[in-house]
Amino acid sequence: MSFDTVPPPAHPSISPDTVSSLIADQHPEYADLPLGPRFDGWDCAVFRLGEDLAARIPRTDDAVVCLQTEMHWLPRLSGGWEFAHPTFMAHGQPGHGYPWPWAVITWIPGDTADEVPLNADAGAAVGRALAQVHTPSPEDAPFNIEQSIPMSDRDPKTTERIHRAHADGGPHGELLDLDAALALWSEALAAAPNSEWVWSHADLHGANVLSHGGEFGGIFDWGSMAMCDPAVDVGFTHALMPRAGVDALLEAYDRETGRVDDAFVARARGIGLAKAVGMALSPREVTRAMAWRSLEALGLVH
Repeated sequence: MSFDTVPPPAHPSISPDTVSSLIADQHPEYADLPLGPRFDGWDCAVFRLGEDLAARIPRTDDAVVCLQTEMHWLPRLSGGWEFAHPTFMAHGQPGHGYPWPWAVITWIPGDTADEVPLNADAGAAVGRALAQVHTPSPEDAPFNIEQSIPMSDRDPKTTERIHRAHADGGPHGELLDLDAALALWSEALAAAPNSEWVWSHADLHGANVLSHGGEFGGIFDWGSMAMCDPAVDVGFTHALMPRAGVDALLEAYDRETGRVDDAFVARARGIGLAKAVGMALSPREVTRAMAWRSLEALGLVH
């Protein structure tokens, strides 16, 4: 997901009437369930379907690939996961003016962590969850053009955004410590690269993580999942919780995987910084607030 612009417009056929008609025609076993509110993400529109389900509807042609990635890989990988995540219940086809595949998934309750951040005590649970996700990825695993890349490939954009975040400041007068941010980024660039590729969520910001009053409630929207450095997902978690939570996450993750060393931490902090200064450019107030919480968790805010 890019935070430089507003989300692309959704296909005009997406409406409650269209979704109800698709369900009635293709999955009548769910036709008696009431259709609830619509939630629009970057890639998909989601409609509540009864108490326990939801219809997941790609908003754009590009988003179809994300849904197909989820439908193909998530059932194959999630069998042993012990944290809440969506389960695909039914697959749908185009119809009633809507041009793309769609799906029925289980609904995971909770608030998104961009709105209700996780507390520090949630860190260990997130660390254990990521250890379950981060299994070795095969050669045919998806490649994420934003996250399955070397740290050096992130450098020009990240360096430019660090300077912009410093110049712009935060929504409540926060100031980015420019020297400290550039030093952190230099350490990330100098760190030894990862020696393994693992399955990763690859978009683990607060809008895709659920909070139950600050407790970890699960992870959804797996359409960006890909082969990545395991430090990528860990780096994103600076946007979810305070520094003490990230420290607890690293301890729990290392107990499960043995992957955490100085280079891993440097790369994770670099990813956290790169993501935060990107989110700081968002026009959405909630996303900008999340960006500056992330920079604070990294120890970079005056």
